[in-house]
Amino acid sequence: MNKPLTLLPAVAAFLVISACADRTVSGPTLDASRVSPAASASSGLELHPSGFGENSYAAWKAQEGRPDSRGGANMALYFQKFTATTTEAAGIAVITGFEGQSLSAITGLSWEHRIDGWCGAGAPRWTFIVADASGDRGVIHLGCAASVHTPTTDPNWIRDSYAFPGGIDASLIQPLSQTFDATTGVTISQLLIVFDEGNEFGPTSGFVYLDNITVNGKVFTSPGDNGTN
Repeated sequence: MNKPLTLLPAVAAFLVISACADRTVSGPTLDASRVSPAASASSGLELHPSGFGENSYAAWKAQEGRPDSRGGANMALYFQKFTATTTEAAGIAVITGFEGQSLSAITGLSWEHRIDGWCGAGAPRWTFIVADASGDRGVIHLGCAASVHTPTTDPNWIRDSYAFPGGIDASLIQPLSQTFDATTGVTISQLLIVFDEGNEFGPTSGFVYLDNITVNGKVFTSPGDNGTN
């Protein structure tokens, strides 16, 4: 069963997203005030899918993915946004366990996406909500299209990865306030996978299946991978 994502009341809408000529969407920004801080995972990293808004959610689906690390369910994490990109809605997965740590704690991120789904500039993407020493917030977005793409042993799946041998560069942070100061020691408030590009860009848009979601070597292939390392 999915663990619900607790959402704060809407304070501001998503920024308007513009489509490029090649029908790849520029990176949208998730308003950090919509997502409440997640509790730390005491027994290791955990991944919890959820979502909000019209026709949008994320959930594990059986017999849609690559072989699981345990059992024969062959699950994949499905993200959907069957509405316009400008609609305030998203499929989301929250990865807990990094709260309060510095950006140097993240050394590598990857997933495999099934090629019948969407891999755009802004979705699916890794999103970090970060805080400076005063509690002012910033955000980092790492979109699917800009990742390193590697073939897998299954031609229907492509690996999309980011490597940070020395930790994530603070220059990637987009401040969410004028008083944000990246020099004061930035910590991670929340790590998410966000899917908020809509279904107006063709038959592969509006959804994606992800599998072998990997954070610092910890691999998620099903809900059963929560809490183990």
